[in-house]
Amino acid sequence: MSGPEYVIVDRIPEKELEFLRRNIGNESGLRLVEWDGQNKSALPGRLSPENGILISADRELLAGMKRAGMATLQFIGASARCTNASNSAAKQEGGAPDMLVEGFEDADAEFFVRVYQRAHRIPWTILKTERCIVREITLDDLDDLFALYAGEGMTDYIEPLYAYEEEKEYQKAYIEHMYGFYGYGMWAVLEKATGKLIGRAGLEHRAELDGEVELGYAIGTPYQKKGFATEVCGAILRYAKERLGFPKIVCLIQEGNEASEHVAKKLGFVFTDCLFLEGKCMRRYCLGGNVSD
Repeated sequence: MSGPEYVIVDRIPEKELEFLRRNIGNESGLRLVEWDGQNKSALPGRLSPENGILISADRELLAGMKRAGMATLQFIGASARCTNASNSAAKQEGGAPDMLVEGFEDADAEFFVRVYQRAHRIPWTILKTERCIVREITLDDLDDLFALYAGEGMTDYIEPLYAYEEEKEYQKAYIEHMYGFYGYGMWAVLEKATGKLIGRAGLEHRAELDGEVELGYAIGTPYQKKGFATEVCGAILRYAKERLGFPKIVCLIQEGNEASEHVAKKLGFVFTDCLFLEGKCMRRYCLGGNVSD
């Protein structure tokens, strides 16, 4: 399954519980279960750990349910307290909660779906456009990714992939740490009509940009000059602004890559200056911040 059936809540403040009752509601398909987790020997009713999410401040309880296969959220609000025993339990292998949460005022059904998917290593679908689906890359995409990069001219202005096994290890670490820590990164672009991987696009941090977020995109040769890059990147920029709250996005485009510059300008980016990175002249374009968008 791609999402949870229920959310179990163990003794969190009434204010936070009210947020959950309101936000999950009856139309989300999620069942909210209020549980006194002092009885740690069994879940309420006949609920299966792998189908739900547990919210609690009790690290011992969270650790046990995590090891049983349940997605877990630790509430760390002002009234949450953890005992030494609970802290010790969380250090046991497989016992750390999937996420720490200070409050649930903005935690809607989609939030819980994504927590569940992250815990069970299910790739997030980030957004959909008229013709495309943008989702997190998986190791199952690796062969398609190599086929994409083998296209004529694909690596003229972007770095090629590593050797297959090295790229596999790189992607495995990227999925675990970039997606797991930031919640965003370079994503797979799939054509809706065929389900085929046609490119990559997304948001990343680059050390040379002093914390600024960079938009990157690469569309396969057969799909270029058909508006896919503009369609997908436009949706990603809206996502970056509305969902992630980024006030400014930059693009670094190698000098001579006129096609990418054309896309950036269509998206509203403005050229600001040039950077020299690894012996290459990179033209910097900006959107937002002090640059009019």
